[in-house]
Amino acid sequence: MTQNHVTQDQPRPTGIIAWFANNPVAANLLMVFIIVLGLIGYATAQRQMFPQMEVNYIHVNSVFRGAAPQEIEEGILIKVEEALQDVEGIKRVRSVAWRGGGQVSIELDEGEDISQRLDQVKLNIDSIATFPAGMEPLTIYQVEFRQQAVELVLTGSDNPIELKEMGRDIERELLQLNNVSFVDFNSMPAWEIGVEVAPETLRRYAITLQDVATAIRQYSDNLSAGNIRTESGMIAIRSEQRAYRGDDFAQIPVIVGNQGEIVYLGDIATIHDGFEERINYMRYNGQPSAFMAVNASSSQSLPDVAGAVNDYVEWKNTDLPPGFELNVLVDMTYYLNGRLTMMLTNMLQGGVLVFLMLMLFLRMRVAFWVMLGLPVAFLGAFWLMPFFSISINIISLFAFIMVLGIVVDDAIVTGESAYAETEANGHSIDNVVRGAQHVAVPATFGVLTTIAVFAPFLMTQGMDAAFFKPLAGVVILCLIFSLIESKLILPAHLAHTKLKPLKENDIRARFNRRFQAFINNVYQPLLHRCISHRYMTFAVFVALFIISMSLITSGHVRNVGQPKVSHDYPSINFEMNQSASEQQTLAALQSLEQMFHQVEAESQEEFGQPMMVNILAFLNGQTQGRILMTLVAEDDRPYNSFELSRRWREAMPEIAGLRELTIYDSVMSGGGDGDLGYRLFARDLNQLNDAGNWLAAELRRIPGFIDISSTIDSSAREFNIALKPRAHQLGLTPATIVAQVGHGFYGAEAQRMIRDGDEVRVMVRYPRDTREQISELEYTRIRLANGDFVMLGDVAQLEEVPGVARVNRESGFRTVRVFGSVDQAVTTSGEVATAVSENIMPELLERFPGVRTELGGDFAEQQQQAAEMVMFFVAGLLAVFILLAIPLKSYSQPLIVMSVIPFGMIGAVWGHFILGYDLSMMSFFGIIAAAGVVINDSLVLTSYVNYARSQGLSMYESVMGAGRKRFRAIILTSLTTFFGLLPIMFEKSLQAQFVIPMAISLAFAVLFATMITLLLVPCLYLILDDFKGLLVRLFGRILRRRERLEESSTTS
Repeated sequence: MTQNHVTQDQPRPTGIIAWFANNPVAANLLMVFIIVLGLIGYATAQRQMFPQMEVNYIHVNSVFRGAAPQEIEEGILIKVEEALQDVEGIKRVRSVAWRGGGQVSIELDEGEDISQRLDQVKLNIDSIATFPAGMEPLTIYQVEFRQQAVELVLTGSDNPIELKEMGRDIERELLQLNNVSFVDFNSMPAWEIGVEVAPETLRRYAITLQDVATAIRQYSDNLSAGNIRTESGMIAIRSEQRAYRGDDFAQIPVIVGNQGEIVYLGDIATIHDGFEERINYMRYNGQPSAFMAVNASSSQSLPDVAGAVNDYVEWKNTDLPPGFELNVLVDMTYYLNGRLTMMLTNMLQGGVLVFLMLMLFLRMRVAFWVMLGLPVAFLGAFWLMPFFSISINIISLFAFIMVLGIVVDDAIVTGESAYAETEANGHSIDNVVRGAQHVAVPATFGVLTTIAVFAPFLMTQGMDAAFFKPLAGVVILCLIFSLIESKLILPAHLAHTKLKPLKENDIRARFNRRFQAFINNVYQPLLHRCISHRYMTFAVFVALFIISMSLITSGHVRNVGQPKVSHDYPSINFEMNQSASEQQTLAALQSLEQMFHQVEAESQEEFGQPMMVNILAFLNGQTQGRILMTLVAEDDRPYNSFELSRRWREAMPEIAGLRELTIYDSVMSGGGDGDLGYRLFARDLNQLNDAGNWLAAELRRIPGFIDISSTIDSSAREFNIALKPRAHQLGLTPATIVAQVGHGFYGAEAQRMIRDGDEVRVMVRYPRDTREQISELEYTRIRLANGDFVMLGDVAQLEEVPGVARVNRESGFRTVRVFGSVDQAVTTSGEVATAVSENIMPELLERFPGVRTELGGDFAEQQQQAAEMVMFFVAGLLAVFILLAIPLKSYSQPLIVMSVIPFGMIGAVWGHFILGYDLSMMSFFGIIAAAGVVINDSLVLTSYVNYARSQGLSMYESVMGAGRKRFRAIILTSLTTFFGLLPIMFEKSLQAQFVIPMAISLAFAVLFATMITLLLVPCLYLILDDFKGLLVRLFGRILRRRERLEESSTTS
């Protein structure tokens, strides 16, 4: 072989590949253009934790202070539900009522115009004229998704008022930063001015609380009396007498006597200017604290927001008063930067392995130009991502990692073909072009088929689109630019790369000889035996497929849906029964906080190093609480968050009145219905609660199904006021009595105002010690129409009865949710759902015939996503068939190529089995990506068979020749894919746990697909040829028999 040898008997190649190969400046300029714009796109791309999603929910919030859940349900929720019945595009309506308020949650069908539906919902609700008097206007809004950026905690004072005022100043300063748009500072109680008047004081002055509230409204106000027109201009007439502070309210006249004597509010009332009546408990590492969250808008980049906040925190701590400190509790860029670092690190490591593998089979310069396709494809994708509204987020980065192993496959096929051509006929531009053109059609359509597999995912609508669209978009963009690079840029580089002839004793020359000997002495005889026993070979592969699938059905390789990944910020959320007091909730929170410290102390004693860095514990309402922990650096932890949660459960204290407790120990946990849940529907509330309690008890018996909780509340305590005959005689009604009792024990709202940007409510009521005494209720003074007073006990009968603490509704029915978490070390959500469906649900429906059930939780969402994936995959396969039929010019040959797709699962399943991983949704994305590689290799092989057949060779000779000629290209694509993903498969960081199942599926499926392509596809080709021959012989006999019949008929 001589360098620069040109074969004279072949015409010079033409076409776009030849044009670029003969114009290397154009190829280089195209490459530089893509790289430069890609670098600009990468530097300016929006960075988010998750893709921006449009939440298809509309919420209707109601506030009716002091009202019971039944009143909220009957007076508000049911009326809203009825008003929504003629609104199109509604998928589901859920509502919940609690004491003092309620919410209607409207889920729209996917693809609906949310703005249009929001306007229609508002219009229908505004037409309701029978809402109860005293309720506040409804709040109707579209639920918006905002990226959480940074969580901050302020400490430094035991006075909660100082903390709130300082926190409000920090909030205002944060909002003044250029990159900060949303700050959520609602962790502190609302401001309130409480005016407390003792019953004996009211009796002494013969007034009621309503009189006090009226006096406040009359004297505390800013009023305008118009304007005076003068020659010099307009002069406004105003009275500014509104009270803003407690001391101001103390000067309001309440009673003015006939002799001019004045009784001021401060003379008869105790005035508290501070927070609303609730326990304020928030402790950061044991210190009183205030919490705030900074969120990013849909157009903002997460690192920009987090960077601005971190810079501000660093500066603010130098400016705060002594003792105060502003701490960063959670910074979500930790995950984003970790995923980006992991991708770049593993891409570099995988790239080195791929380069070494290419050097072994090809030449170093050829390997370099082939590898250049990887950054060109990635940077090309970064260039165009903003035009398709794709940001850099953990989903798009997952797509980059997934495509890492397949993006250079077509470059490898092209480079190998060009290298083989120059090996055979000498190095020249024309020979490089001929080599590239030999595989141009199959390699191009191979890439297009991979694109076709992912293209249907772009049609996803609704919230799932935020996951599927960026993933598919990135894969498709990378493949498009890899196609451009391998067909236009790579041949130009190879054509102008001077390759010295290999010396006989060169390591590559020796490897090539041994590799060729392996093809001739091992592979070709093996292929011959497989072809000779092609039906047995096919049966063996079918048997392997059945055995592999049995690993799944037998549980040796489990399907867990969504893999659980250890959390850096594990937490516990809990909720008490609605009848629980704040003191009971606080006691529960403190007992859990004590348990946290106990487990931490035991861990330090056992391992000699801490597990916890910070702990935040706070009340989140009268019956809810949360504890959040930040862990030490990943490499310094003695164990992961799953072991930590197990220790928590073992040390969990007994908490009376606990209704719900959920441990969040996985990054992806956090669904409202747990890992797996059930919704129960019925019209009879008692039957519904009984069914829910029975189901919860049965679920607790299932091993591995933990933290079983429900929305069933214990009965609330209520006093029913029944009027005596005397009440009617005195002209009293239930409304007048209940209103006056409510003013004393709940409070009468006298006024609302804005003070320093915050809303402040002025409440008039009895002193707290009076309101906490049940015995005081019957001595409540009720004013009659004539001004006289009577005791409540004289005109009404008081009876304590069980009440309803919370009402949950869905689709017009009362509903209860029962849910829990799945310990994946013991079982899976699918196994639990199967056990419940087969063993528990039939008995539940038999015991409670009026109850209907529905599957919920993360598992139900994963099933829906899986169904969508199957539908999109089938649509992609249809597109693949069309794309294969075009270059192969056949209807049957695409079936041969596509028939190997199911066999690719064999490698994926065994890969998970060998490495000890469970199958998950990420695993199936790897299988989908592997399908593209399998098709690409099979297409390259099949196209050569067709070429050999066109040259007059027999089917056997064509198949054997295709295996020999395409062996190196197929081996190279498989090995480079496998070794390119090898670093990810053995990555130990938490960031990699999401993508390892995908890498295992893709790497092992492609590795096994090599054997499928090189052995099974040739057998399938000959089986198809046998079948065609059988049909020809069969129809030939039929035709000959018909001819003989026609001849005999003619003769007779």
